[in-house]
Amino acid sequence: MPPSGPASGLVIIRNSGSGFAAEPPYDPFGVWRRRRRQHAIPGHQWVSPLAYYLGPFDDHDGLEMSQICFGRSSYEGKPPQIYLTAAQTGIGIIPAKGKGRSLWLRYEEADSIQLRPGSRGRIVMMTPSTASRIGEVSIVTKQHRRAELSGIPNGGLYDLLTVLGAWESCETSSN
Repeated sequence: MPPSGPASGLVIIRNSGSGFAAEPPYDPFGVWRRRRRQHAIPGHQWVSPLAYYLGPFDDHDGLEMSQICFGRSSYEGKPPQIYLTAAQTGIGIIPAKGKGRSLWLRYEEADSIQLRPGSRGRIVMMTPSTASRIGEVSIVTKQHRRAELSGIPNGGLYDLLTVLGAWESCETSSN
């Protein structure tokens, strides 16, 4: 029986790795908790801890509006910091700083989401070079546009997407 639900056309590609971290990220000042409340919407929702949007940012390969929403880097020369959220209607990439526009992608626009688990459950001080230890996510649209995100634990995202009807590809790739 084929899956049903808002994300039933979405394919999840899970890479092999050390597994999915169950520990919540370090949040000594409560920033993540406040952001989750700030971007809460009705229904099932999952919100990542602070992560990085690695691109691409061009009009050909990047998600539509990614250049306008995120630019290529922050003022410090690092990739833009974001929060990834998954809800019943789609996936959102929310800028962590400033009043930049959020980028939303409906499930019917998405083709696949590749989840690459990290080797660590959490890191005290995450940088762009250490973010992949938490986990990585690649989103590909039906128009072959994509977004690469780093510093995202995969377990909660996987759980919500499968509840919403996404299905896991029989082929798992490894990097």
